[in-house]
Amino acid sequence: MMKPVRSLLFPLLACLFCSLSLAGQDGLFPAFDIRSRLLGGTGLSAEGIDGLWTNPAGLAASPRSIAASAAAEQRFGLSELTMANVGASYGTGLGGFGLQLGSFGFDAYQETRIGLAYGRQLTENFRVGLDFVGFATNTEAYASTFDATFGLGFQLRIIPELSIGARVFSPFRAERFPDEYLPQLLAIGLSYQPSEKIIVNAEVHKDSTFPLRTRVGLEYLPAEELSVRFGVATENTELSFGLGYEVIDGLELSAGAVWHELLGIYPGVGLRYRQD
Repeated sequence: MMKPVRSLLFPLLACLFCSLSLAGQDGLFPAFDIRSRLLGGTGLSAEGIDGLWTNPAGLAASPRSIAASAAAEQRFGLSELTMANVGASYGTGLGGFGLQLGSFGFDAYQETRIGLAYGRQLTENFRVGLDFVGFATNTEAYASTFDATFGLGFQLRIIPELSIGARVFSPFRAERFPDEYLPQLLAIGLSYQPSEKIIVNAEVHKDSTFPLRTRVGLEYLPAEELSVRFGVATENTELSFGLGYEVIDGLELSAGAVWHELLGIYPGVGLRYRQD
């Protein structure tokens, strides 16, 4: 008798926790990289592999290069509620290509995300990007589902120190479950770099499911191999802090935590490798 109850309880709890966690971010699970998470969820002007999850237009910024990343975040201290992803990008003379793969859950409830992204430089200061994403949901004793959507991204460099990024994700309303639709996201923001050591991001994000969110991130580079990251987001309030350290040439290890006003503190770690 206990086994059927347990098999139903875990998926219900997973759905609840996942829904609560989505209230603290934009779009569909799990769209994040560790740098973006520690910068308050900002990253519309990110370049190269840093733009894989936040704006595909940024993939065009690293021609003739190979990069990869991996990140994980644990909610409520439960291994069953760990979100993880890996990604890779490759720059060519025709633009930058990217691959996304993310997962959440455990045996009784599992979500998987896979995506392909492309970014191209149209002019010296203007880039565009496109990504196609599929979402699979597997629940024990229930039918599996698969849904697909796409997104568009834009980046414009106004002056060397100031850039604008914009992102539209899932622009057409698509039903995921009966009376439940894939969230639609519209975001726009600025990135300002007053010096080689400081980057400031300010963005507004509107998800079809949640109120307008303001996000701000600050990255301080006290040394060539060290990054200090701060972030804040509204609706619901999130505060984030973390460090990134280049352990060897091209390989960066990042770690930090996010405090959510409803969900508490959850840690995250990530790796990023770039070969120019």
